[in-house]
Amino acid sequence: MIIPNRAVQILLGVTLLASFAHAQADKIVPGATYIRDATMTTRDGVILVMDIILPKGDGPFPVMLWRNPYNKDGVTNGEARQFVEAGYAAVSQDTRGRFKSQGVWDAFRYERNDGYDTHEWISKQPWCNGSIGTAGGSYLGFTQCISGPEAHPALKAMVPEVPWGNTYRDCLYWGGAFRLLLATFWGSTQQLADVGKPMPDFSDGKLFRYLPLRTWDDCIGEPVPYLRDWVAHPTHDAYWRDHEVGDRIENLRCAALYIGGWFDIFNRGVLEYWSAARTRAKDPEAREKQFLIMGPWAHGGTVEDGKVGDLNFGPQSNLKKTRTRMAFLDEYVRGMDTGFSQRAPLQIFVMGANRWRDEHEWPLARTQYKNLYLQGEGPANTAEGRGKLDWSAPIEEGRTDTYVYDPENPVPTHGGPLLWVTAGPRDQSAAERRPDVLVYTSDVLTETLEVTGPVRLVLHAASSARDTDWTAKLLDVFPTEDGKGVPYGIAEGILRARFRESDTKTSLIEPGKVYEYTMDLGPTSNAFVPGHRIRLEVSSSNFPRFDRNPNTGHDFGADAETVKAEQTVYRDRARPSHLVLPVIGN
Repeated sequence: MIIPNRAVQILLGVTLLASFAHAQADKIVPGATYIRDATMTTRDGVILVMDIILPKGDGPFPVMLWRNPYNKDGVTNGEARQFVEAGYAAVSQDTRGRFKSQGVWDAFRYERNDGYDTHEWISKQPWCNGSIGTAGGSYLGFTQCISGPEAHPALKAMVPEVPWGNTYRDCLYWGGAFRLLLATFWGSTQQLADVGKPMPDFSDGKLFRYLPLRTWDDCIGEPVPYLRDWVAHPTHDAYWRDHEVGDRIENLRCAALYIGGWFDIFNRGVLEYWSAARTRAKDPEAREKQFLIMGPWAHGGTVEDGKVGDLNFGPQSNLKKTRTRMAFLDEYVRGMDTGFSQRAPLQIFVMGANRWRDEHEWPLARTQYKNLYLQGEGPANTAEGRGKLDWSAPIEEGRTDTYVYDPENPVPTHGGPLLWVTAGPRDQSAAERRPDVLVYTSDVLTETLEVTGPVRLVLHAASSARDTDWTAKLLDVFPTEDGKGVPYGIAEGILRARFRESDTKTSLIEPGKVYEYTMDLGPTSNAFVPGHRIRLEVSSSNFPRFDRNPNTGHDFGADAETVKAEQTVYRDRARPSHLVLPVIGN
């Protein structure tokens, strides 16, 4: 995955403005009072710095808050304006250890308590009327999600965009595999910005290949302590407690409007957070005030013309975010009747059908889980192979597919839910020409098949290694005149063999022994329409979205060298590997 360095710089700019603000210092709200670099002190004595904007009038006012690691000035001079013009006071704060705020920058760790302390401080100011709303995307969404369940009485509503709530499972690890691109690119660039050093060149992909991972920061010449901590804790252990919501979701009391995307890197996290809030919050009223909008977007959010990746979902996929968000906040922060409470709690965009639909739970209650079995009369290697997907279970014995996984020649990441300029549904034809990619394809569909929900793969497989990875992609094959079709990735996942039973305790595998692996491919909503085909790719790498498994079985992050692994996938009567699709009837 090599892209021009200019594109990487543009992406970094997006991450540094993850509040989705457009900083325009010359746009000062007429009549508003600007209090720059105000300070507050947290419970452990750290001084946090913020800008405060008070609208015209005597006050007190409802307050909008952004807690931002990417420089408070971007919100102060940008996104805050629309709220101040609407009569809200606005507070934009540098999070701990960032820009003008004091303390140590340790990503994710302090946001729960610092968020609550900020709510407490604001609630006691004479310009606050006792009602606080919060906003922001990505990390700013996380700062809301982790502090919201602390249930400060002044916090009335939050709008987390493309957020997550549990950092280990939703952000840094998936199926035991390390989200290398996100962790190293985002983690290192934030640290370098913090110490005033230039961004390294990620454009040719060489930095992602550096081993051992436990000392990856050596390759950028700047220690990143929290990055080393993430690698040192590959299981879901006590280290992650300060980085996640966990059972505290039960204490959530405020209203919330979550905005997520099917191709956002945190797609699974936002759905799980919303679903937990809707079903586990102790306060029945709070449950009814949880809303989620899931569209066909990547991490940057809604797109006006509807084009995401290589596909165009039409202008109807564009969310009128400003209007929607304001209607929600006016109702739940200001107590106005905007009619927002009458909306369905879940709005999803069904790709393929390219339309919005109201729902009430996740997964959908009417879901029928159907198995689509891996079959074929010959080897499934490459798209030219003979791999098939069939609704009938296999009846033969001894059917297998084999390939060699070489960590020095991994399958390149191209598209999917990731923090990169190539995110979104992308043509996977290049990957399907590789012999280490197994390809299984259904017959041409004669009726629409809607797949909405979490997708799983049950894989029966053996490896020559003591530990290895299994990867999978669900694809929608669009028809072409030559009959080959173009495969676009819809959902994908990974499972590290030693994590097959649990993410809290690992167990190596016995070389040559067949194991059953249940792999999470994440959530989607896609209508496979007549003329299209359903496809599955199986391999052992998706790099650099995930780190390369060196196949040694050694402690995570320790290896500087790798070995090849001979992989065997079973698809016979005794070991029927299969997709589990969440099918929704018409």
